[in-house]
Amino acid sequence: MKKDIIILAAGVGSRLRPLTDTVPKTMVEVNGEAIIERLLKQIDGIDSVDANIKIASGYKSQILKSFVDGLKLKTNIEFIENPDYDTTNNMYSLHLALSALKEDNHIVIINADCFYDNYIVEGILTCSGNYIAIDKGIYNEESMKIRTNGEGKVIGMSKALEENSDVYVSIDIYAFDKNNKKKIFQIASDIINSGELNSWTEVAIDLLAKQRDSNIKYLDMTAKRWMEIDNHEDLKKAERIFN
Repeated sequence: MKKDIIILAAGVGSRLRPLTDTVPKTMVEVNGEAIIERLLKQIDGIDSVDANIKIASGYKSQILKSFVDGLKLKTNIEFIENPDYDTTNNMYSLHLALSALKEDNHIVIINADCFYDNYIVEGILTCSGNYIAIDKGIYNEESMKIRTNGEGKVIGMSKALEENSDVYVSIDIYAFDKNNKKKIFQIASDIINSGELNSWTEVAIDLLAKQRDSNIKYLDMTAKRWMEIDNHEDLKKAERIFN
């Protein structure tokens, strides 16, 4: 199975300063292992997937590239630099990465500030179709959430969704087939061309999910370990979870 993996890693990570004064957010270490290092090694170890990785970088891009090159992984990795990382958001980085894809493969999109169990990464990379990985075990106002129709289909995505039996927390890792990849690219293009450069990728996914034929389902990763690391409290929690 051949897939393009897009890792969104352009952000500054200001809430993790002073750690991010010298390295990009995705190079912050959890128990001695950088977030991006763990993720890339997880992808590299899945032999059933022919992965082609595009890392959308920005802040301290050269430091990140040198670090990744030093890992000497067998998977093909290409950097797509977002020079406007400080004035744009990750939808803009996603659009740059999608524009650089040369083949018409299925895609996986991953935010580069999450630390995952191996099972989560393997599960989303090896699935066939359109999926958003979720955790039913928590509700967090700061997290992206999805709304479902009761039959496993995702019909919306937003941080603003209130706690409800049909609302679940997204864990920021997504898989899409060729058709939905094209639709996401078009949605992102329309938003960016309108002059809005500071939108989240999830805004495009929300608009896609509202299309009747999008057929996005959720992939239940409840009870699997994961942590989005935005600040020092998150980092301490991740170190406890993955100790």
